[in-house]
Amino acid sequence: RMLVRVLSGNKASKQEPEGRKKGGERRGGGWGVYITGMNTRTSSSLPKLDLHVIPVWQKGITGKGVVITVLDDGLEWNHTDIYSNYDPAASYDFNDNDPDPFPRYDSTNENKHGTRCAGEIAMQADNNKCGVGVAYNSKVGGIRMLDGIVTDAIEASSIGFNANHVDIYSASWGPNDDGKTVEGPGRLAQKAFEYGIQKGRGGKGSIFVWASGNGGRQGDNCDCDGYTDSIYTISISSASQQGLSPWYAEKCSSTLATTSADLHNECTQTHTGTSASAPLAAGIFALALEQNPDLTWRDLQHIVVWTSEFDPLANNPGWKRNGAGLMVNSRFGFGLLNAKALVDLADPVTWKHVPEKKLCIVRDDSFQPRELKAAGEIAIEIPTKACEGQENAIKSLEHVQVEASIEYTRRGDLHITLTSPAGTTTVLLAERERDTSANGFRNWDFMSVHTWGEDPAGTWTLKITDTSGRMENKGRILNWKLILHGTSEKPEHMKKPRVYIPYNAVQNDRRGVEHMDDMMEVSLEPHKKK
Repeated sequence: RMLVRVLSGNKASKQEPEGRKKGGERRGGGWGVYITGMNTRTSSSLPKLDLHVIPVWQKGITGKGVVITVLDDGLEWNHTDIYSNYDPAASYDFNDNDPDPFPRYDSTNENKHGTRCAGEIAMQADNNKCGVGVAYNSKVGGIRMLDGIVTDAIEASSIGFNANHVDIYSASWGPNDDGKTVEGPGRLAQKAFEYGIQKGRGGKGSIFVWASGNGGRQGDNCDCDGYTDSIYTISISSASQQGLSPWYAEKCSSTLATTSADLHNECTQTHTGTSASAPLAAGIFALALEQNPDLTWRDLQHIVVWTSEFDPLANNPGWKRNGAGLMVNSRFGFGLLNAKALVDLADPVTWKHVPEKKLCIVRDDSFQPRELKAAGEIAIEIPTKACEGQENAIKSLEHVQVEASIEYTRRGDLHITLTSPAGTTTVLLAERERDTSANGFRNWDFMSVHTWGEDPAGTWTLKITDTSGRMENKGRILNWKLILHGTSEKPEHMKKPRVYIPYNAVQNDRRGVEHMDDMMEVSLEPHKKK
């Protein structure tokens, strides 16, 4: 009997996804999907959204030798379901400056979130407690850093903690998901990301897994969150039990993929939001690193792109096929994580490391600021040879950034799109009704993964519009540059087109009805309070 509960506690309602953010607010994680890897639906009317983990366990891959730490509000490391996998060397308390990340118990503020996230990753198997973690033989630590004022220095210390010991950092926090905040890592935190990528894991690069955010109800989108918008993080979103985008989920062009334990030694069924999704992904990535410890941070991102499934989420709007033949969506990235496909592709016998990353910056030094008003449009054509003939020539794209400075009287009315030479149009910024700021954007990096695998040579088109009808709006774009990240040759696994072989056939969809013979018994025992 497989338990699908996780470590317990908070009585989260349908109104607020459970989670934790900078500033003491909550960033949740998705109802998400079943972690088991077999058909665990409680009703045949629900789509099949399994992460396909059990076939990986059956191969004996359970996270052994991989260290994950959860950057959050602490970790109840003596919890029955966590203690055997607890790693003190992956743990620290930056709120109280001591090595013990144990959460603060308080009648009004029990810090449960970090413990729940750690439970999803590494709950002990076969002990008849709460359940089982995705990587139940991995080692897990906790960084207590959210229970107090979160400074740039605390973020940097957390992101860079023991980078040659910790393999994966799981974070379910960021700027306020209030539909009006624009914020990213400070100078020290940005340096910590760069250090982790360059020096972490013995130079192979730390793996940073980030929840994409829960500001959907506020009309927020993660384009304005510099943590999920970073090329260094793997941004993870959620899917609902119905195979849809949850009401709290945010859209943005930086999301890479989708997934869908508690205090006082208890268990929970109420851990939700995108911050429940990030630890699931971290656990799956731990399985891949056990299979192939030599994977670089970029290898893993490529494997996620190449194996995530669009099919179980295909009935949602917004899917497009990019110029490299990859299906991508601003709500789900490249689709639902498939642990078996991911681990199979990572096989060290057959996997070829992706080529060295190149950086090509395209700018127009003669560009003069251009005015923008309501009902107007700025269209900027950007022809480029993608540094052809130079050492940093790019033939196969990874991330694309547009760094721009824009003045505007009402920032939330701006809409920005980028169209690639192959014709892939990406929304870099969607309108945010609550964002009334007149601060605009200053050297802000809008990032997209939607043109992954495309040849960037040709003419790009950047469009900035305001269709709000607020005729008093005005501003101008001061400067911009197009930053192309990629490789001078196609990675080995991309030399043949991606073939989509659906594991998660959607119930009652265009292929007909699927049988429920493989239905797995699920225990959903009621939460017991002490």
